[in-house]
Amino acid sequence: MPEENIPQELAEIAHFPKHRGAIFQTEADDKGLAVVDAKSDTLKIYVLIDPDVDQILNVKFFTYGGQMLTALADIFCAELFGKKIEEIQNISFENLFGKFGVEPSNADFQTVAKLPAKITEAYPEKKNIAIAARAAMGSAKLKAFSAEGREQADAEWKKLSKAEKLEKIEECLNDNVRAMLAGDGGGLEILDIKDEKTVLIRYQGACAACGAAGEGTLYYIENQLQQHLYYDLTVEPDLTL
Repeated sequence: MPEENIPQELAEIAHFPKHRGAIFQTEADDKGLAVVDAKSDTLKIYVLIDPDVDQILNVKFFTYGGQMLTALADIFCAELFGKKIEEIQNISFENLFGKFGVEPSNADFQTVAKLPAKITEAYPEKKNIAIAARAAMGSAKLKAFSAEGREQADAEWKKLSKAEKLEKIEECLNDNVRAMLAGDGGGLEILDIKDEKTVLIRYQGACAACGAAGEGTLYYIENQLQQHLYYDLTVEPDLTL
């Protein structure tokens, strides 16, 4: 299936993937969590896991592949959220990707389908690293980043009205992001929040014309919101003129 002829639904996912990015070992160590990075052809995936219960807490990916691979990787990342490591090899890719009309013979389908085995194989070593990192951490900090802690964060975030969420997002950006952008002659405007956790932004000034705004700057903004406000926030730029 040529990329230019992929279904519209997949093209839209590829245009604004929600899970593109990276999770670094230092970030996992700071939280007492395990991070597995697994590579399949031109696709690399990062999986953040609570070693107490072997539950997946976050997933990011990066690829130099085209639209089809980007879309399938994003769909796969969403499927992994909340699953136990022991469950991921039971994922039916025929069902997951078949509903978009992607056949198992597709090369990008096969690239993604290799990942559960790679993640499962790498996890025991990464779990041991996380357990060692936890030895130096306090119990309160560990709880904040655990599956239980994230459930509490979810409940607290959902209690907020849309206006309160937008206000907190503005405060976080004012404290942690806007000064950095202004130093390079740029800025950003918050347009909306969709589905309680997707922040729609518009770049201003130098950022609007900067190629880095589509990748590195976007990841930085998203990371700051996740670190300082709510772990499950994603950022989507508005590219309309």
